[in-house]
Amino acid sequence: MSFSATTSKREVNPSAVKIVICLGAFLSNLSAGMFNIALVDISADLRIPVASAQWVVSIYLLVISVLLPVMGRLGDRLGRRKVHNFGLFAFAAGALGCALAPNAVMLLGFRVIQGVGASMYQATNMALIVSVFPAEQRGRALGLMSTFVAAGSMAGPGLGGFLIQWFSWESNFWLLAAVAGGVGLLAERLIPQDTETAGGRLDLGGAVWFAACLSSLMIALDLGGRSSFLSLPVLLLFAASAVTAAGFAAHARFSRKGNTDEAAETAAAAESPEAAATTQSRRSADSGFGLFADRNFAAGIVITVITYMAAFAAQLALPSLLRLAGAEPALVGLIMIGYPLALVVTAPISGGFADRKGPLGILAAGLLLMSVTLLALGFAAPALGAGAMILPVVLLGCSMGMVTSPNTSIVMGLAKKSQLGRVSSVLALSRNIGMMFGTAAGGLVIGGGTSGSGGGMYMAVFLVCAAGVGISCIWLLYSLRRSNKDKGVEQLPWSPR
Repeated sequence: MSFSATTSKREVNPSAVKIVICLGAFLSNLSAGMFNIALVDISADLRIPVASAQWVVSIYLLVISVLLPVMGRLGDRLGRRKVHNFGLFAFAAGALGCALAPNAVMLLGFRVIQGVGASMYQATNMALIVSVFPAEQRGRALGLMSTFVAAGSMAGPGLGGFLIQWFSWESNFWLLAAVAGGVGLLAERLIPQDTETAGGRLDLGGAVWFAACLSSLMIALDLGGRSSFLSLPVLLLFAASAVTAAGFAAHARFSRKGNTDEAAETAAAAESPEAAATTQSRRSADSGFGLFADRNFAAGIVITVITYMAAFAAQLALPSLLRLAGAEPALVGLIMIGYPLALVVTAPISGGFADRKGPLGILAAGLLLMSVTLLALGFAAPALGAGAMILPVVLLGCSMGMVTSPNTSIVMGLAKKSQLGRVSSVLALSRNIGMMFGTAAGGLVIGGGTSGSGGGMYMAVFLVCAAGVGISCIWLLYSLRRSNKDKGVEQLPWSPR
């Protein structure tokens, strides 16, 4: 897709296009995080337990995660602009329905519609952004994109706290509906038409297996946190998740074998070894699994999942615990705003540094800082007052800003142009899966509190997150060492430009 094209025969400003797309990304992640502070209020107004109100967050992330692979492929087939812009309007409609919902069932139903819309433009926005910039400027551009993505998810508690303090939790949805509708109109006006689309088919069977696996896993984690992870229903749900995961893996393997057989038949008919190689390469790329054979790509995806899980667990746990301890929503919002402010400053600087020196150094430093900060939160945060909590929140924002830009640059830099939609959706999926697991981990903390046995759960969650981030840093350095031996430094996506 070329951004030299025009919409309605007008020249398009790539910077304006970039800002509009980033605003959409900001909104979807803002919606994921701004209701963490509202859970207590939603629980009281709708007369449901806080643990049930948590599904306002969980079901949104689950729907996005389930649909991202499908929407990424749909964008490649039908046009990324079309899917992206329709998603904005669907998101706005879902938010409007949530604002007017009279009960919990309808609230969750419209939240599902919101998730469908968000999955449509999350799966395509990064591919649109990458199309604007050449490789040597990609880190800075993706740094801005990462800033909007992460700042949206982490600014949610701050903005949500102010709106709840002065208005009501429904005002969050009114704001999302109005802004998303406006951004959708701007996107229709500014984003040019796609100049090319890809063929292929949608793997609906794989999507069903994937949806069943994630859904059963999330329900098991939710029920386990409320009762016991050793109860029979929870164990059955975990078993169902494992079975459907095996079914998904078998389906993927069968699909790849079918593609291989079809490629061999095509090559045999053509009686050309070159045709065989070309067709097989295309089939493998179309399956989407060939990307994970690259250890650098796999490391980038794992880093995305773990860092978003850790950050979102802190985002969910800290505001809710401060609220339950009696802190006012506006004060909690002020504390949590330290995260996006630090991230907004750090991410573009990190992206520029990655463009000049290569992403490895700044990425490793960010992972190390995040791990240390999570350790501090695990050991010291329960004893800190509300005011002192601002320091670890700011450090967490700085570390995330140091991670997101270079890591996104690495992952997107490994994609061919024809795979941008697919890789964009995989990256967005990894973010949302991380936030889903973070929501489950934060829910365990909320259920237990920070004293007594609950204090042990609080410490365990943050220590596990810290260990995961630390291990991902070690994996990153190991992957670099192996790549140095296999390819040479000059061929690596994280070497200096």
